[in-house]
Amino acid sequence: MEHDLGAQLRAAEAGGSGGARISRSADLAGGRHAAIMAILLALYLLVVVYVYPREILWLDIAATAAFVAAIIGANRWHERRRRASGLGWTRRYSAGFVVSALLFGLGVALLDMTDSRAAWLWVPYAAVTALPLVAVGLIRPSS
Repeated sequence: MEHDLGAQLRAAEAGGSGGARISRSADLAGGRHAAIMAILLALYLLVVVYVYPREILWLDIAATAAFVAAIIGANRWHERRRRASGLGWTRRYSAGFVVSALLFGLGVALLDMTDSRAAWLWVPYAAVTALPLVAVGLIRPSS
């Protein structure tokens, strides 16, 4: 009986460390995914600022298609490799994505209000747009 109890305790301990390893791996994978999405969103904002105003139809279509393909590809890549999600990941990622999307929309509205295409304005603004998703990727829940 004592032998069985010891074996059970060792198995529980091994399982606990395996769960922690899976959780750390999930946090890292989620963080990479959030960073990729942040970069794509920021780059697309710069496309809206610098490419779309040229009004070259084939270029607009190609840029939009490339963005959509990159988003779909990033999501499929993440789905295929994801084994688990860290505690609260979905809620944090959704919140970060919503804030980044709102900043993106605000940037498009700002673009309509101003004719400025100055890099000193738009490159930092694109980085700020990406920040909520990057921050989500860096957050590690306390154990």
